[in-house]
Amino acid sequence: MLRLIGILTGAVLAIALLIVALGVPEFSEPEIVVEPEPAVVVAGQPDTVQEPAPDPEPIEEPAPDPEPEPEPVAAVTPEPDYETLVDQIFAPEAEPADNQNWYAFWSPFRSEIAANGFVSKLQESTGIDYRVVKVKTGVYEVAFAYSDDADVREKLSRISAATGLDMSDS
Repeated sequence: MLRLIGILTGAVLAIALLIVALGVPEFSEPEIVVEPEPAVVVAGQPDTVQEPAPDPEPIEEPAPDPEPEPEPVAAVTPEPDYETLVDQIFAPEAEPADNQNWYAFWSPFRSEIAANGFVSKLQESTGIDYRVVKVKTGVYEVAFAYSDDADVREKLSRISAATGLDMSDS
């Protein structure tokens, strides 16, 4: 008897836990069967029964146009040369050289972030275009483009005037 009470209590607790965890199940309503319309009795003529009006005939839709046949392919495209593509990816052509020369005017920086910060401050104050050049790991130089020696002297004087640093011996 005690076992039976334990089994029933466990079952009730399990069902209660499922209802709490998943919610109360929603049962669907039975499908509604549509009955045919009853015959209509015309007033004044009790013996005469009028049948419901028949459904109108469906309108026929025009048949869809037949699909056009695909045009014949004149020539089959050749398969690309994968070896050439792989060679181009792993051995790209050298970039064209700049027509401008770059003059490194400051002692090298140990981090690229520091060099970029220096460049951004100089660009704000001088308006000259600078480039950070990675010489090797941990060595980053700051350089500007020049066309001749007079251009180098002119840009160094602009940097000196903007920063107050003596750039004459660079």
